[in-house]
Amino acid sequence: MADPETEYGISWDEDGFTDILRSTFFDVNLEIDYTVEDYVERILFSLAEAIDEHFEGVEWRISTSP
Repeated sequence: MADPETEYGISWDEDGFTDILRSTFFDVNLEIDYTVEDYVERILFSLAEAIDEHFEGVEWRISTSP
């Protein structure tokens, strides 16, 4: 049985959100990540999903003043 805190190299924090910094899934793996492009292609979908999860319900505003 997989560890509920870490599964497939993805770790979760105490609130149930993906812990991007502690997840080994997001580490560079030179065995399969031959280029930066390979690395980005491997993690992009999961990373975008994790970021969306963290900022769900946050209101974004664009300001034009410095």
